[in-house]
Amino acid sequence: MAADADAVRAARIAKRKAREAKKSSIPAMRYTSPASRDTPDPMATLQFKSVKITSIKECLHWPLQVFGIVAARDILDNKRNIIFHRPRNSCQTITEEDPYLALTGPSRAIAVSIDPSYIEVSLKVKGTTKAEDKDLSDLVVTYRSGYCLTGVYPSRLSTLKFEFSHVSITVEATICIKLTGGSWPIGFQSVFTAGTSTDDVLVKLLDSGHDGLPVDANGVTKLSRRVVSVGLEKFLKVYLMAISINEKQVVESSEATFKPERAGISLINLSLGFCSMEVAVAWSCFCDE
Repeated sequence: MAADADAVRAARIAKRKAREAKKSSIPAMRYTSPASRDTPDPMATLQFKSVKITSIKECLHWPLQVFGIVAARDILDNKRNIIFHRPRNSCQTITEEDPYLALTGPSRAIAVSIDPSYIEVSLKVKGTTKAEDKDLSDLVVTYRSGYCLTGVYPSRLSTLKFEFSHVSITVEATICIKLTGGSWPIGFQSVFTAGTSTDDVLVKLLDSGHDGLPVDANGVTKLSRRVVSVGLEKFLKVYLMAISINEKQVVESSEATFKPERAGISLINLSLGFCSMEVAVAWSCFCDE
């Protein structure tokens, strides 16, 4: 009987963990073309800009091979909205000179309300074997309207710093950048960022390193991140830069400025001297279901 009870308990725990691990099923651009029955509205959102490892315990040494997950769970569906995710066989190398996680999300805007929502962190440092892996950070941070997040969180063997902003009355902006003419020259790094008219810290959409401009067969840029939140009374600015890999200097740059809309798609064409690019922004509001 005891064995049966243990088996039932283990099955319940497994089901709960599987449920908690589910990714958000709500896509970006959900209400870019709202149906007549939809009643989406702007909402307050949490704009994630960076996650930095500010310090590590003495038992660890730079560089670190980091894997794991950072995700947000908001009131829209309480499922994981992935901000960073690396499996053990695809670690990110974190150095003391560049201690930032390479963020790939959120996949949609992160809603904020009076009800509590959560930021979930589970990061590990890869060891020679799985048995030698170490817990870098393991924490859950609660956020809600009117509650000020500190941004600095010690846990396990490190201290993390979140760079974020709480944005009121926002719409979701999903960015697409396409090469429409010319070509990206060899030896130039592409760095694309986005921010609002009042932001000091920009959201990094792409930093190609030595890879030039990563595009698909249709010329669409493979952005690392593409979703940002924008206050309806602000402006969204998208910056494109071509940086000489050898000289580390900005050679060409251009920017597009958008007035946020509640729905629809906005287009702006830019020139960077050696190529032309189209910046498209799909706007969407929210439904709290």
